[in-house]
Amino acid sequence: MTLVKGHLSKRGAELAQGENYREKFKAILDDPYDSVKNPDGFINFGTAENYVMRNEARDFSNKQLELSSKDFSYGEGPWGTERLRQATAKHFNTFFKPSTAVLPEDFIIANGVVSLCEMLGWAIGDPGNCIILTRPSYQAFPPDFRTKAKIRSQFVEFGTTDQFSLACIPHYEHTIQQALKSGMTPRAIVLCNPHNPLGKCYPPATVKALMSLCKRHNLHLISDEVYALSVYDTSKEHSVPFTSVLSFKEDEHMDREMVHVLYSMSKDFAAAGIRIAMMHTRNQQLLRAMLSMNQFHWSGAVLEKLAAEILEHEEWITSFVALSKKRLLQGSALIRRILDERAVPYLEDANAGFFIWADFGKFLGDDGNDVEDGWRREGELLKAAMERKVYITPGSIVAAERPGFFRIVFSQEPSVTEEGMERVFEAVESLQRVWRT
Repeated sequence: MTLVKGHLSKRGAELAQGENYREKFKAILDDPYDSVKNPDGFINFGTAENYVMRNEARDFSNKQLELSSKDFSYGEGPWGTERLRQATAKHFNTFFKPSTAVLPEDFIIANGVVSLCEMLGWAIGDPGNCIILTRPSYQAFPPDFRTKAKIRSQFVEFGTTDQFSLACIPHYEHTIQQALKSGMTPRAIVLCNPHNPLGKCYPPATVKALMSLCKRHNLHLISDEVYALSVYDTSKEHSVPFTSVLSFKEDEHMDREMVHVLYSMSKDFAAAGIRIAMMHTRNQQLLRAMLSMNQFHWSGAVLEKLAAEILEHEEWITSFVALSKKRLLQGSALIRRILDERAVPYLEDANAGFFIWADFGKFLGDDGNDVEDGWRREGELLKAAMERKVYITPGSIVAAERPGFFRIVFSQEPSVTEEGMERVFEAVESLQRVWRT
């Protein structure tokens, strides 16, 4: 083995020179805004958490969690306690409406969806293979699959096509063929439903068509459904409710062993801090492969006990989710009003998740003719916002098809949203003055 600078291996040096999350987010996370204690702190519109429900999650946990000496042991092992897998299966059977009841033994528990994706990458692909993702896409998928497993990402470009409609299928087909022509073997389509960052659900017909596409190309379908219970508005004519991929009879559309569903406690339960995620699959060989790695992604007995307490209380979940949807709807209405006042376009039929997909392109002077300059100005707007201590997720890191889009997390207290957006527009106005000179 040849060592390089810092006495690291080549792969260690590659990681050391790559993206470092601590360096990227330390300034934001170490200095959180508080209207009383830290009014000059960072307002984080980038991290998608259900901020407005954390107090309720805290109160329930403090009331319910009673620890025994056994909870401070290694417990039942890294695959998840029997109690937690039983509670997870019950939760899925109640809220995901599977066509066939899911079983506790079909779940694996880990310390986050990021860990499940990493293990999936190892188990279903070889270095240089690829996964198929939408544009835009959740920004963590590429590094989750790439950093260790060396699985590459191929992005589907839709142009003016509605990627939630059946018209999206030829675009997926084209991307698969392009990957094959370039020497990459696609191994899976990763579906984010409800979608992050667009905040929309896939209609059943589109999900079925994607399943059939996977069957034709012998692809796995990995369905990330972490926002399943965070669909806050289905009252409008164009609003699409959430439908889990488990609700379809898999064998009618694709091999049931090729369908895998990701879920976690982080979003619907405002419990990102307990680091519990679960994957359902009926592929026993895949489970065996992932269980051989899961000791590196152990969540711990105390956290698993808390997750089980939450999932077992169906009545509490129903009331918690109802309140969450009410507050998310209010947060969505507020951010839309603020954007409307500034004539900022956004995805109007979004109805799920904690964020809005907003188009600041016109403020960048983006006429669509100079894309490179558009990306540069998007970066300048992000920098100007950061200087004013507000972070919004730029389209460039979520594989947006053109510059100017930002994902803004609105699941905040109203005063935080208002203060944060005031800072954003201060950044916009300051740059417009510079660009006009």
